[in-house]
Amino acid sequence: MIYEDVELMKLTKELTVVHKEYENKFGKGSLNRRIWHNDPVHPNVEDIKQDIEEINNAIKTDKKLPTLSPENWKRIIF
Repeated sequence: MIYEDVELMKLTKELTVVHKEYENKFGKGSLNRRIWHNDPVHPNVEDIKQDIEEINNAIKTDKKLPTLSPENWKRIIF
């Protein structure tokens, strides 16, 4: 359990870094209305790794990740 907590903290920091790199490339707020693999209430190491990988691939390939339209975002019940 402790190993997973340490890994989770490390990956959360890495996710923050790549998130900022993505926004620097594609604009502030460019990841708004994005559906992530990671559940913020119950974070999971593998889900965060997948999100980091997707962001890094988008940066490398210069392709924005898909996001929901404002209309569809309003329809989601969290």
